[in-house]
Amino acid sequence: MKGFWSIFDRVIDFMAFLAGAILVFITVAVCYTIGMRYLFTKTTIWIIPIAEYALLWIVFLGSTWLLREKGHITTDILYAHLKERTQHYLSGIMFLIGGLTCACLLLLGMIHVGQCLAGRVTDVRAITVPKTAVFIIIPIGSLLLSLQFFRMAWACVIKMRTGG
Repeated sequence: MKGFWSIFDRVIDFMAFLAGAILVFITVAVCYTIGMRYLFTKTTIWIIPIAEYALLWIVFLGSTWLLREKGHITTDILYAHLKERTQHYLSGIMFLIGGLTCACLLLLGMIHVGQCLAGRVTDVRAITVPKTAVFIIIPIGSLLLSLQFFRMAWACVIKMRTGG
């Protein structure tokens, strides 16, 4: 199982790197189109829709890494005053709820992508993009998020069993 989690960690590290690269790309692209509009009154029409799609991808590419690193925001004013065992129990429940929620999102994402594939749905704006290419990241990211949430829930169970 350690081999699986090692590969899993490398995949989410790569996905976080890719999210960062996409963020740099859309930052440069938006600055470019603003500069072109200001200096030459010409703009690049494909940049804004691509930036919108990229923001969706950034969320689902980077969120599993952020969860693993415990970089999400928490309100722990009450949590800090609980006994360690109770903290593990509460964390385990929260991670389980998060995993189940992401599993539901995985299912809904797969249904939506399947419908987009079956209907050959496209988004027609400045450029025509198959919606499947835009939304495929939702089930992929949701699957990885679910796995990470369940991994963290299982770690809480282990900590409660060992007393650590």
